[in-house]
Amino acid sequence: MADEIPGWLRLAFGVTGRVAPGLAARAAAELLTRPRGRNPPQPWELAPGRWPARKIELPGGVHALAWGEEAGPVVLAQHGWRGRPTQFGRMAEALVPLGFRVVATDAPGHGHTRGPRATPRLVAESLVQAAAGLGGVHAVIGHSLGGAAAAIALEFGLRARRLVLIGSPARPSRMIADYADQTGLPARARAALDRWFEAHAGRPVERLDPLALPPVAGVAALVVHDRHDEVIPVGEAELLEHAWPGATFLYTSGLGHRELLSDPGTVQAVVDFVVAG
Repeated sequence: MADEIPGWLRLAFGVTGRVAPGLAARAAAELLTRPRGRNPPQPWELAPGRWPARKIELPGGVHALAWGEEAGPVVLAQHGWRGRPTQFGRMAEALVPLGFRVVATDAPGHGHTRGPRATPRLVAESLVQAAAGLGGVHAVIGHSLGGAAAAIALEFGLRARRLVLIGSPARPSRMIADYADQTGLPARARAALDRWFEAHAGRPVERLDPLALPPVAGVAALVVHDRHDEVIPVGEAELLEHAWPGATFLYTSGLGHRELLSDPGTVQAVVDFVVAG
């Protein structure tokens, strides 16, 4: 989730973490959870499509793009860290002619959705609010961190018949330890950082990992991951394959982390899975 850590910041965290571990932990949490900027848009998501997207606002101040008629069954889509709703344009182009309505939300702290930060819990809660405002959803699709949040949203009570995770982490909680390593946080500050996230999650953060969440009864899951994903290693999907024996797994090669969302074969596989439910 975070950017590369400059040397001066590592030094600052090292000194502050020894003198005031609580202060260092709060600063680290602030930096880790606050998105700054957005990933550069890809040409395929900027190209005009046949079905125009409309800007809508849902309960809780959640902003979104919507494709298709309001009467159709809803496919709720969630982008990842520094992503945006337009990344689901290709899937909308394939689903709308089949009678579906696609609604892709801006995560908290992204785009027009309110909030200074984004965490898996906050994004999951925004999905639950969005689904309620839409009168229920048929399927939830999440990319990257948005996929982890989609799985958590089901744990939080969102009802859907289909769940699709694309290039998603099985253990987003590990990002906390990775960030502590990158910033050089001393042991006491690391412990304080863990406590901050545990208080935020309302439970040990590992219990909100998709890997730790049992499949929800009645919800079919599809996990899509590229073997050359440079952001979320394919090993995360392989872990889920052992934990979710009833799920369907699709592995691609050479698409990386984001091109999965535009690849015609991948889009068709997701559409077939959504329609089959």
